Amino acid sequence: MTLVFVVASFKLHPPLPALASGLLPTLPRQDSVRYCFIAVSILGALISPYLFYFYSSGAVEDKWDEGHLGINRAVASLGMGFGSIVSLGVLIVAAMVLHPRGIQVDSYEQAALMLTQPFGYWGFILFAASLGIACFGAALEVTLDTAYIVAQALGWNWGESLRPKDAARFSFVYTVFVFLASLLMVAGIDPLQLTLFSMALTAVILPIAILPFLVLMNDDRYVGRHRNGWISNTVVIFTIGLAFVLAIVAIPLEILGG
Repeated sequence: MTLVFVVASFKLHPPLPALASGLLPTLPRQDSVRYCFIAVSILGALISPYLFYFYSSGAVEDKWDEGHLGINRAVASLGMGFGSIVSLGVLIVAAMVLHPRGIQVDSYEQAALMLTQPFGYWGFILFAASLGIACFGAALEVTLDTAYIVAQALGWNWGESLRPKDAARFSFVYTVFVFLASLLMVAGIDPLQLTLFSMALTAVILPIAILPFLVLMNDDRYVGRHRNGWISNTVVIFTIGLAFVLAIVAIPLEILGG
């Protein structure tokens, strides 16, 4: 469903030279602070610490072993690739449709207009469906991850494959969190602003979350012959450095540009 943004970007026929130049990071002439804040938020969403706990809990529950490395590499590569392609599609469509009209998205209702030009009325329906699917998936992951963390910290029974009565407190936690999250919308908190704020906050805690992985991925006792090489370590160190920069600038950008 979310590939509709990729299809829309082809239907709009973006100029290839402008598309290529847009791959180079540049600051706009106006609203540069807001631009930087959104850039930090996007990076904060790309590397989310909760995914580590969510994924590792699944690995423990399903008893993965060394034989699962290949499929996990494929899942990571294809999953990140898919998400990046969809994100590029969203950016291209927004630049082609919203920017020429001077529309600065401050709500999801405004963002829905980006698909009405290539698809007409059905563009609004497709946008709503894509947003619903993305939010539903994120809600399941985040609430389930919260239940994992709470249950593991307190020594409760836990597991997504267990029947609710066999892990009652675990099931109770994610059920309650789904309900509490909906109360934020009832209270009138803007969901788009809340999303941007939480993404920027994620950027602040990234260094603490990522740094231990550099140690673990080089521990012979832990990963054996699968320890990082110099290329992988360079990528991780670069990511940690980027995370420290994001952590420093996220809060000031939140205040000035958010």
